[in-house]
Amino acid sequence: MEKGYYNWPWKPMDTIPVDNELNSLLRLNPEFPLAVSYDNLSSYKNSFVNWHKQGFIELSVVTENMVTVNLLNHQERIGTGEGFLILPGTLHSIRSSETGCPAKYQTVLFDSCLLTGFRGSYFEKNYYKPEIINRNGFYHFSMNSESLFFIADDFQDIFQDIYWEDAFLKNQIHQKIQRIWIALWNSVIVFQANNDFQLADARLLKMIDFLQTNFQKKFVLDDLCNYVNLSRSACCRYFRKMMNMSISEYLLEYRLSQALFLLNNTDGSITEIALQTGFSTTSYFISAFKKKMLLTPYEYKVRTNKGY
Repeated sequence: MEKGYYNWPWKPMDTIPVDNELNSLLRLNPEFPLAVSYDNLSSYKNSFVNWHKQGFIELSVVTENMVTVNLLNHQERIGTGEGFLILPGTLHSIRSSETGCPAKYQTVLFDSCLLTGFRGSYFEKNYYKPEIINRNGFYHFSMNSESLFFIADDFQDIFQDIYWEDAFLKNQIHQKIQRIWIALWNSVIVFQANNDFQLADARLLKMIDFLQTNFQKKFVLDDLCNYVNLSRSACCRYFRKMMNMSISEYLLEYRLSQALFLLNNTDGSITEIALQTGFSTTSYFISAFKKKMLLTPYEYKVRTNKGY
């Protein structure tokens, strides 16, 4: 499904793995830091791409139905034939706009070095100015607009196998990305740069920080409510609205992500890892892990150690 990805630890992908600051753990090949994917929201848990920040530029075009891109305190609906550009460090999530109609979209992920070449370059100063792009990390555009219609073929070419199998044609991908960026810069970025969407919500980040700091302990909802100064009902409603999952679901996902890290990087026993990641019993940990990974923790560790 994806070309160019590496170090993507969860298969099949239903949740984007993130660190404790919601940075995506996805990495790109440093030799050619560009990847493409055909995204189908039905493959994600609850048809929802969880909140995360990328370390690189994310460019997507919707091919079927409609998506809603959630930025903190702002939502943007993107229809078929429309696209969205998300810059590095922008916290966001994505979901289908219509219940029962999971959307599909094509995505190109690439490092800014493919545009700038090197720090302080002419291209960086004139077409990737931090003082401009930092005002707004999200842009909505239509590929059918007169100013962008001519780059539609360039965008589709990047997804063709022939370009990835031929070294000469692969070099053209680099040129096409730069051409697409210039078009977006001239037609979209410059004009939307002053739309200062609020890209941070202190309350949600405070809640996430509390959960990730205390994930090893027994969770008490009142402790979180007191920490963010909300009632129990308001706290639960707000978290679900912003994250599209309950507090307990998020905490379980985070605990499992920490358990995966320990299974991959330590020699701890299954019981030790269960206790270290906040599970009340080893049997509950094994059950939750198997439901998520389709393997028991022991089976996962054996396969990982053998390189399966």
